[in-house]
Amino acid sequence: MESFFLFGLTIIFLVESFYESRLYLTFQMIIRRSPQILVNNHRLRRIMWIEQTWNWLSWVLLIALILLPNHYTILLISIITLIETMVVHELDQARYQIK
Repeated sequence: MESFFLFGLTIIFLVESFYESRLYLTFQMIIRRSPQILVNNHRLRRIMWIEQTWNWLSWVLLIALILLPNHYTILLISIITLIETMVVHELDQARYQIK
């Protein structure tokens, strides 16, 4: 049962990561076309900073997931998936705000 739960969380994380990458690339393209959007929109600047910070932090947590003993696996993958979900939600809300 535990391995099924871990497999499910891992799949959710991978799907959200793919969607997050697409959203991030969309924002980069929008910012390149009209840089004043980033200057005028404080929330978008904050979300882009959170996204860049989360990219680095997620790599650190994934490396920790590999190096730490197995009894920390459920906790770490749950935390990683939860934070990834929150970041994707914020990016998605910002996308609707821009449109």
